[in-house]
Amino acid sequence: MAAELNSSLSLYGCVFVFALLAVPLESAAQAFRRDPGHPHWHHGAFHTVRDSVRHDVRRMLHSRAEVPFQVPLEVNIILIGLNGDGAYRYFVDSHKLQEFLRDCFPSHRPSCLETGEPIDIEHHIIYNAFPAGQAELIALEKALKETMIPAGTARETDFGRDVPLFEVEATAVEPVFQKLYSYIFDTENEGYATAERDRLMPIAIFLVNFDKVRMDPRHKEIDLDSLMHGKLDQLNDEDMKKQEGDYIYRYRYDGGGATQVWLGSGRYCLKVP
Repeated sequence: MAAELNSSLSLYGCVFVFALLAVPLESAAQAFRRDPGHPHWHHGAFHTVRDSVRHDVRRMLHSRAEVPFQVPLEVNIILIGLNGDGAYRYFVDSHKLQEFLRDCFPSHRPSCLETGEPIDIEHHIIYNAFPAGQAELIALEKALKETMIPAGTARETDFGRDVPLFEVEATAVEPVFQKLYSYIFDTENEGYATAERDRLMPIAIFLVNFDKVRMDPRHKEIDLDSLMHGKLDQLNDEDMKKQEGDYIYRYRYDGGGATQVWLGSGRYCLKVP
């Protein structure tokens, strides 16, 4: 009887230990985790300027002496693949980037579309820059890789060679970028309903630097899922020479012209360096 009890306890103990080990592995394989303890959780990393806007509006209503009227504008810059995990393993210091933008482009004064004359509003720009996580980077690369369609050949700008050309329909990968946006800013705006567009939402610029070798659609053997949280290989001199991938990819938004910059239907735009 005692032997059977010990055997049962040992079995339950093994099952319990296996459960403890299995659960973290399953959760670690997921991108866009909304866990405040996650190292790449960014909610709260940006400033809220709503109270400042209300104060300035109240001041404007009581005094017309100040022209142009100063309106704060918050711009969030999300660095994707620029944290030593993208092409060429480039790293951008987000704090230095914020300082550079603040010093070079501190304000913006819009102009009237009809006359071209500056209007009585000047935006005081507040910049927030921060990197996306490696899991989110790989998830985006995987989405682009699955969406690339062969489109003939194109000539490289730097070397003048004709290389394979692939095109990506931006609206097909836009939901993944929207998912990243929702993850970063803790919004539930997963869809594109008209009612949601009137909400006060953060403005974001996605600056992407994807690894073209990893997302080469001709290389089916590369398992991007395994790279979500794994350590990425450093590049030697030969690897650096191959980082362009010997192909070109470009976006088309809703059947429009080829581009490397597109404005999403949400509150963000995307720029490829």
